[in-house]
Amino acid sequence: MTRRLPPLTALRTFEAAARHESFKRAAEELHVTNAAVSHQIKTLEDKLGLSLFRRRGRAVQPTDAAKRFAGRLAQAFDTIEAATMELQGNPMSGTLRIAVTPFYGNRIVLPRLSRFHALYPEIRVEPEMSETRINFAKTDLDGALRYGTGNWPGLTAIAMHEDQLLPVAAPTVVSRRDLPLSAAEIAQLTLGYIDGQEDDWSAWFEMMGYEGVASTQMIGYGSRARVVDLAFSGHGVALADRRLTAADVTAGHLVRLNDTPVSTGRGIWLVYPDTEFPDPRLMAFGDWFRTEIGQI
Repeated sequence: MTRRLPPLTALRTFEAAARHESFKRAAEELHVTNAAVSHQIKTLEDKLGLSLFRRRGRAVQPTDAAKRFAGRLAQAFDTIEAATMELQGNPMSGTLRIAVTPFYGNRIVLPRLSRFHALYPEIRVEPEMSETRINFAKTDLDGALRYGTGNWPGLTAIAMHEDQLLPVAAPTVVSRRDLPLSAAEIAQLTLGYIDGQEDDWSAWFEMMGYEGVASTQMIGYGSRARVVDLAFSGHGVALADRRLTAADVTAGHLVRLNDTPVSTGRGIWLVYPDTEFPDPRLMAFGDWFRTEIGQI
């Protein structure tokens, strides 16, 4: 049987250009010139007899039909990639690039990464310390450790751990006071929270059975790192996941004001683009990390 296929180089170039919505980014991914990308796209358009992109100056956008075509091609290339890895016989090698926020990465991932490398010496994990809400189609990242509820369209999310929030503060905040503090005592301190998540404190007080009025001295910050910094400074209390502050509590830089945790439904998830053929190296990393984090 003779297959009626357009030139495969042109198909690969088109899929990259449609995914990035940029000829320049496609050229960078494929290690060719911008002119070569334009030539391959023109070749494919001539072969198919239709335009695949709307061109607006230097910007390009695939047509609706081209987007659907690119999606089918991406699935086909995934199948080819999986078959190639199976043929090679050792898919558990090479570089694995995973995005993680600097705060979480420095505290949780990097101190333990050598143990993964000891188990899988042919895989080199390279954490990308950056924002984890990324467009995978426009990066060469393989996955990310993302914080949230795990509901992100277009991504597969595998739970690593759920938050277990505890109130922590600098030792100076509780000098000459017996621990654990009651909910009523904690309610009178300055309470830090992540913007949009102030209800975490309400959930903790409700779980503790406290029906009084919490402190009016509540301070919101844009990230977990900033809230924990508040605790370090001695100017307030952070409601933080016990894993994130475990090393600081052990070192005596922070103290737990109360050991009763509250869960919020948020946590850390290993995410990657939806595919029928997930990278086995990424799956191995996820299995290892979930076990590792469970020991904290």
